[in-house]
Amino acid sequence: MAAERINSRRDIISSLPCELLSYIFGFLPFKEAARTSILSTKFRHIWHGIDRIDLQENYFIQDDETERNKMNQRREFINFAFHCWSKNFTAKTINAFSLAFTRPRNFYVETYNLIRFSVARNVKALTLDFHNPIWREDGLENHGGVFDLPVFVYSYQGFESLKLFSCNFLASEFRNYTALKELSLGWIQLGPNSVRTLLMYCPLLESFSLKKCWNIHERLDISRPNLRLKNLVVDRCNFLSGLVRIQAPNLRFFKYSGKVARFNFESRLTYMQEAELDFGQQSEFSGVADLLYDLIDQLFSVRVLTVCSFLLQVIPIGEEPLDLLKTLNVRHLTLKTSMRSFEFDGIIFMLKCCPLLETLTINNLRPARIFPDDVPPFELDPEEFWTNNLIVHRCIKTSLKVVEVLGFQGTGNEILMLHYLISFGSVLEEVNLYLSEEDDGYGGNSEQYLQIAESMQRDIQRASHRLRIYIY
Repeated sequence: MAAERINSRRDIISSLPCELLSYIFGFLPFKEAARTSILSTKFRHIWHGIDRIDLQENYFIQDDETERNKMNQRREFINFAFHCWSKNFTAKTINAFSLAFTRPRNFYVETYNLIRFSVARNVKALTLDFHNPIWREDGLENHGGVFDLPVFVYSYQGFESLKLFSCNFLASEFRNYTALKELSLGWIQLGPNSVRTLLMYCPLLESFSLKKCWNIHERLDISRPNLRLKNLVVDRCNFLSGLVRIQAPNLRFFKYSGKVARFNFESRLTYMQEAELDFGQQSEFSGVADLLYDLIDQLFSVRVLTVCSFLLQVIPIGEEPLDLLKTLNVRHLTLKTSMRSFEFDGIIFMLKCCPLLETLTINNLRPARIFPDDVPPFELDPEEFWTNNLIVHRCIKTSLKVVEVLGFQGTGNEILMLHYLISFGSVLEEVNLYLSEEDDGYGGNSEQYLQIAESMQRDIQRASHRLRIYIY
């Protein structure tokens, strides 16, 4: 009977029209959709009709191969993409087309024609990623584009999403992209006024991302009358002036990763929901604490906030940092921390600023990065810090319901902070411990982390009778 039911289901799928099967396969990852060609004779060519196409050279190239073998594998990839696949494509339109390829100049004609192929079929979302994966995201090198966006692309008016990585373009030619809602740029040099020009020519833009862009002249200026921008990401970019000006009243999500800058949000962030801040590229912190303090103050409306270890180490030394002008509206706070004593004052500062906090996520980052200038005038005793004369801030007593620890190793500092939260967390309902899979460098491993977690689960005193401690 079971075999009959299986055969029946198989027959139902096989009996579906080819157009419907192409539509269904379009929701699969492209590589998985290609694998359906071996299921039956009928399925052999159906995947050629899906409208979401993702061509990546890493489907063909192995990292441990020699350069000569990689070149041969890259040639096989191009033969597949251009000669075997695009020429057998059956759909009339393409919803999304993505090409990830590290040597486009070596196969210029094929790369050019693949782009033309997607535009000719009225593609809505185009991704061209020519950056080399070996380039370090946290490196100081500025990598330029390795391919120029073909001229014919500028005359196309149907883009709703455009992502260009290590692909040179002319911002002055974006005047036809009035329907564009999403724009992502990475691994390229931006000329003077490029950002301002892009915002002017793309009036419907809702999502804008810059990653590893460099030579941005003067300040980074994200402003334009009636700007509809909802999502803004600035990731490890290099701009000549340390000023970021943002005038986007509809902004919902903001992510910044890079060196500390002077941020100026010129419109009230009434709708801002989430912000992520990472200043790991900053090599020193002299004079930047007040800049961070001012930035946090401007983000008062966010409900979800992620901050980095650098901010935790530095912000407490600013001028009167414990008197924040506005308390924050944060409901979910994520601390990227190494749980070192240098960060404790910053952790307490953030808890004080978030009186409505409901969820606290502690994301353990190892190894720890302690900035050389951040040397306290005296040795801080962690146990004394977390147990003696410690103020229990409002969120701990009245709103904090969930605590998550990612990468739990059961270190002394982790236990002390959790003891503080659990002992005073009157409304705490869950503590979720996600065990680290890494050795701690001192003989500790996942089995020991589990023993520590189980001991705490069993023995720790709790202020909330509803609290449950879960181990994952």
